[in-house]
Amino acid sequence: MIVRKCFALAVVLAIGSVCAGEVDATTASEAAKKAAQYLISQQGDNGVFGKAKPDAMPGVVGLAVKAIASSPGAPREANTPALAKAAKYIIGLQQPSGSITLPKIPTENYNTSIAAIALVSLENPAYKTNLENCQKFILACQRDAAAGAEKEGGFGYSPENGNPDNSNGAFSLEALKAMGLKEDSPAWKNAVKFMKRSQDNAETNDFTGANNVMKDGDNGGGFIYAPGVADDFGTTVAKRTGKTVPRPYGNMTYNCIKGLIYAKVDKNDPSMQAAYKWVKANYSVTENPGGKGTMGYYYYCLAFSKAFTAMGEKEFELADGKKVNWAKDMAAQLISLQKPDGSWANADETWMENDPVLATSYALDALNNCINAMK
Repeated sequence: MIVRKCFALAVVLAIGSVCAGEVDATTASEAAKKAAQYLISQQGDNGVFGKAKPDAMPGVVGLAVKAIASSPGAPREANTPALAKAAKYIIGLQQPSGSITLPKIPTENYNTSIAAIALVSLENPAYKTNLENCQKFILACQRDAAAGAEKEGGFGYSPENGNPDNSNGAFSLEALKAMGLKEDSPAWKNAVKFMKRSQDNAETNDFTGANNVMKDGDNGGGFIYAPGVADDFGTTVAKRTGKTVPRPYGNMTYNCIKGLIYAKVDKNDPSMQAAYKWVKANYSVTENPGGKGTMGYYYYCLAFSKAFTAMGEKEFELADGKKVNWAKDMAAQLISLQKPDGSWANADETWMENDPVLATSYALDALNNCINAMK
């Protein structure tokens, strides 16, 4: 085997990996097809992909459905029985509230939002009523002004759970956009308030409460899990301006960039400019910047690819002036990590990413976004 050192942005992707410059849509498509077939091979008769207990959650099934339906060739229920079985399973879990969830599972909004995204991706008009009910439920999970500035505009786990965050918010906003929520809906404007109050940017973070954990930040432009959450991501923190504050990290920063774009926040808005500054200084396809080891890496890959897709830029200029092709960089890294059977898995079991069904769903959908950007 010839060992080659491939550099992307002067960072080694992996010894023996595919160089970013060698990756094109065709190469990435072959990897994506293999991943889709892996997921399909893991499906049981009930429509669930995988045998681990969490795999039965409609959100996990939905991630796999979205990834397969978005893969090369655009598989649909008519020509891919696995999608039809999975859709039947998802629909069968819709509750009178409109949520799509397993009974007694506290993550109702996560599951409902991802299930809705998956159903939209199938382009089947039969799900119109199901999606309308999903939309009502998701909107009911958004906090209003009465919840206080620390929570206003954020999406929680359920209508009753009073602690919203930018992970629930990311999937909620993506689902609402996919379902065609009107641009003048107050949900968008209110969501912007929550996201900006989670940002390390004094110019646009108007949260004046005592729990504004970013008040002593360095205005780096990144985002955290939620306003007032001081030790998210395994108590990962950074010393800044003599204070100890949360370290903004990749998952939430890219989630919020995508969300702000969906909410029609102008690229020249100071909040967006600050966010772009963070990306320019922290761009990476090999790790979750600001994170802790490989924790949440495949979720990061998906958030990264969604944000850059929303930004609509194939090339991006970094703080040092280098121009990068994010899609080729990310595709090369994902291909280098793909296992021979087409799957991915994280050695870090946090957030269930050691489950190859979940990790492969994240990675495949990220790769699909890369492929579309390379066309």
